[in-house]
Amino acid sequence: MPDTDHPVWQTPDAEAEHASQRLAWLSEHMAEGFCIVELIDGPHGPLSDYRYVYANAACTRHTGLRKIVGQTLRETLPSEAGAWLGHYASVLQSGQPKHVEQRLQATGRDLSITIYRLEPASARHMAVLFHESSDTLQTQAGRQQLNQQLGQQVDQALDGRTLFAQLVDSSLANVTVVDMDMRLLAINRTARQTFMGLGLPVPAFGDCLRDYPAIFPVAKAQLLALWERALAGEVFVENLTIQLPPTERHFEMRFNILRDSLGNRLGAYLFAYDISERIVEQNRLRETEQALRNAQKMEAVGQLTGGIAHDFNNLLGSIGGALELANLRLAQGRGSEAADLLDIAQQNTARASQLVKRLLTFARHQTLQPCPTDIHTLVAGMRPLILTSLGEHIQWLDLTMADQWLTCVDPSQLENAVLNLCINARDAMPAGGILTLSCANVTLSQAQGETLQLPAGDYVQLKVLDNGTGMDPAVSARVLEPFFTTKPLGQGTGLGLSMVYGFVRQSGGQLHIHSRQGLGTQVHLYLPRHTSDTSAQPPAPEPMPTPPARLGACQVMVVENQQTLRLVIAELLHDQGYQVHTFETAYTALKALQEGVTPDLLITDIGLPGVLDGRQLALAATALYPHLRVLFTTGYDHAQALADFSLTDAMASIGKPFALDSLLACARRLLAQ
Repeated sequence: MPDTDHPVWQTPDAEAEHASQRLAWLSEHMAEGFCIVELIDGPHGPLSDYRYVYANAACTRHTGLRKIVGQTLRETLPSEAGAWLGHYASVLQSGQPKHVEQRLQATGRDLSITIYRLEPASARHMAVLFHESSDTLQTQAGRQQLNQQLGQQVDQALDGRTLFAQLVDSSLANVTVVDMDMRLLAINRTARQTFMGLGLPVPAFGDCLRDYPAIFPVAKAQLLALWERALAGEVFVENLTIQLPPTERHFEMRFNILRDSLGNRLGAYLFAYDISERIVEQNRLRETEQALRNAQKMEAVGQLTGGIAHDFNNLLGSIGGALELANLRLAQGRGSEAADLLDIAQQNTARASQLVKRLLTFARHQTLQPCPTDIHTLVAGMRPLILTSLGEHIQWLDLTMADQWLTCVDPSQLENAVLNLCINARDAMPAGGILTLSCANVTLSQAQGETLQLPAGDYVQLKVLDNGTGMDPAVSARVLEPFFTTKPLGQGTGLGLSMVYGFVRQSGGQLHIHSRQGLGTQVHLYLPRHTSDTSAQPPAPEPMPTPPARLGACQVMVVENQQTLRLVIAELLHDQGYQVHTFETAYTALKALQEGVTPDLLITDIGLPGVLDGRQLALAATALYPHLRVLFTTGYDHAQALADFSLTDAMASIGKPFALDSLLACARRLLAQ
């Protein structure tokens, strides 16, 4: 209930009088600095200065400026006027409060400032609430103590206190003050309007907030907990959300301690601002950003799908056409020509396999198998493939030298990278041109390494140069982005260069592209020098194990859900004299094992349909027959498909699509153990 000694707001005049007295008293006892400024026109133009209309005692303690009321900014801080005016002018224009952290150069104080526009805007009055930042407070403890002693002696005139009360009462901030018992000491007009807008009764002077009606019990419990922290001496900022179905309101709340002139705690006060519109705008922005990301994902998927469809259709067309012609030549009795066509089909099958591997490489962090590599030898071995890929209208110059340093990379990945770069160069020269490969030993200085984002040291530099159409700077800046392609829709996946870049970076190197439209493109690969004495000779192939003497006695179980592949594997093994049992699912294979089939080798796909996959089948089969050898096949990456499975010495894996002789070699190797 209100204090009978303080009949507050019984009439409009009485209400204004008491509100003015309480808010004026708050001005003189609050810890923060507070001042009112009026933006004015001056010799430097409109709104080029402001005048201090009011300043409380704490203003001097925080800023070090004295007797500023009545003075202008350019009189007190002539060299800093421009830096301060921008903040005030923006708040005057927008009407939105603004929080800034800025140093007052004249006194060396770092200030944390919140600026509010006072209504009406035409008056150009700004309310400024500020305090020194924590770093400044710690380093200037002695000066602050002196300012506090001086501030205790300041006694503002009654008209100044009244002006402060009126201006605070018209502020857009919700101002509430309570004593140590959480009884209301003051509340401004904005706060009263907020209570009414929420459908809540407006508390009167002396009302205890703990006894306030719990119309919104969750919000009340949260708010009381915040007031308790403030009354305990904590200065903090919190956001509070009040649910008002079907909407909600959001408030930013700044709590501080209320002290008397001797520093004793008298209570706490709150400056709160309704940030609901800001939150709504932030949510809209997040939704827009998410929609944009989803659209970009769909665009990327569309680009990737079109590129894959184009590449695979070309490969399937080549394979199908070669097989049809081979059948025709066989029917015509031209067997030698049929063999050449079958070779073409096999080559295109290998290319299709490489396309799948490229996609898998993009989808994961590839596992490299680096070894000392001579780039000159590697490029020389690729000569037939490169010439075939370039066509007759492209002239190829191989300037790699035999005396280059070795580099430690995955040779197969480097071959893919070189072939990819050569094909890109070919496509950039539709009317013909010259493709040059060169290699050099380079030593990067510290400065050169920083430019290339590489450690200083020795590198092997591989250059791929063409004199084709080139790229403008905008295109050149994006060529390493996944899915970005300069080719027509459906004629490229946009993965090639990005995967080359990923391989080079994963190998400890760097890729640099220089291109000029109409002149051509240069791609430089920097690969770390291999300093070990190990030569770059490829490892000697393992000797083919001698097949078992009695092939007919060896039984092989083949489990593959793809019928055509299952028949091909079975025919291959039959031709080699093995007894073959074929199954479509792991369940039927396991049932046969339980019924007495005793194979020497199990060949199973990992990704089988049904309850059991190939790994589970292998575990069950080896539990029944410990001597059993297992060969896994998979169309996925080996490391990913067997990530949670430990291969024993009696197990091996091979990736699809595989050459039949490779499958046969793996089977013989396991059976020979």
